[in-house]
Amino acid sequence: MSLLQMEQVSHRYGSQRFLSRQTERTVLQDVTLTLEAGTCLGLLGRSGAGKSTLGRILLGLERPTAGRVLFEGQDIYRTTANDYRQDIQVVFQDSFAAVNPKMTAGQIIAEPLTNFTRLAPDALQHRLVTLIEQVGLTRADLAKYPNQFSGGQLQRICIARAIATNPKLIILDEAVSSLDMVNKALILALLGELKDKYDLSYLFITHDLQAAQALSDRFVILDQGQIVGEYPTRKAFVDATDPHVLAIKNAMLATHPRYRTIRK
Repeated sequence: MSLLQMEQVSHRYGSQRFLSRQTERTVLQDVTLTLEAGTCLGLLGRSGAGKSTLGRILLGLERPTAGRVLFEGQDIYRTTANDYRQDIQVVFQDSFAAVNPKMTAGQIIAEPLTNFTRLAPDALQHRLVTLIEQVGLTRADLAKYPNQFSGGQLQRICIARAIATNPKLIILDEAVSSLDMVNKALILALLGELKDKYDLSYLFITHDLQAAQALSDRFVILDQGQIVGEYPTRKAFVDATDPHVLAIKNAMLATHPRYRTIRK
């Protein structure tokens, strides 16, 4: 049994205006995909492809218009239990927007622990120290506030929060897109280490081809709300000549400015 399954998931939005309702807009259409335990599925697509909507549906934040989302065989929108919420965590693109600026790093990391566990104060503090050190920061950083960290450091805190409850799946929603090249490489390396250490599963939602190739085991291309390509290995994806893959490749800027061209 797969860890995660989406079965013919569709979703539509309708915009409401004063005294009128606009035509509904389809953002996902018959999306079917699976994610096996211990693997990373790279979900790629250009802006507006429906990637973030799909992520919100998987997190239980938005009920799909049609279809099913199964986590360990249970439909998350039909079950009365909320056990899956502890097992599915998320790391967002904007680390500053993802935290409360009035909370310390320790309080931020402790959020899921206080929500889902009943640790004694000493055990909670020990867990927080372990978590922040696992993401490359120090015990002293637990007392700092978000404005005292760089973007890369704060993303590490968000990762520590995501792994706090020993989840089975982490959704990475453009988790490295706002970082510079050095921090991006460091965070990708950290995510890879944590995946191997804890046998984590990732759904890596991104438009960044290089980041996807660095972390993902399988690849799915989403375009205009539909899956238009699936690649079972990194090599199959790298060698792909499908126009949707080529469009993503062409949209990527060269690593060095000298090799970038201006499109007229």
